[in-house]
Amino acid sequence: MKALLKILLLVLFAIVIFMPMNKITQGAYWSLFLLMFFVLYLYYRFSYWVGEGDIASVDNREIRFSAFSGKVPPMSSEDLVRGRLVVFDDEIALYQRSRNPQTGEKAKKVWSVAIDDLSGFSIGKVIGIRGGLILSLVDGDEARFAIFFMKNKKIPLMDALGWSGGQSE
Repeated sequence: MKALLKILLLVLFAIVIFMPMNKITQGAYWSLFLLMFFVLYLYYRFSYWVGEGDIASVDNREIRFSAFSGKVPPMSSEDLVRGRLVVFDDEIALYQRSRNPQTGEKAKKVWSVAIDDLSGFSIGKVIGIRGGLILSLVDGDEARFAIFFMKNKKIPLMDALGWSGGQSE
């Protein structure tokens, strides 16, 4: 499916760039842009989106909090690791999209840390102008996650971690 979406996106891009505007109507020309953005959205959904149901195919623990996020890599030359950040009773984990037809798993765990290993968290800029979540670990390390509208999710995250408000930064 991803390959088909890539080809469709390439064809739409070629039509928009190389077809003279006087060959088709203005409405049809500009609707190609809308179609191109829709195909790009579908490609993003098929490539990166991880839902809570996908995580349930791998781990049947109760999810206390979840948010679509991108883990900021240690080196700035690398790309974000996109997936779903989830909080369970005892750990925080990042799951990435991974289709495995033999086992039926739809996601895989790519990062995790025990809640006991957290010393706190803060909300702010994590990379460039992107805001998100900064987890401070007991050993002095940090884990940064780009999450849209994280300021609105602070209280649910604190509730999921079992913190009453005195432990976050």
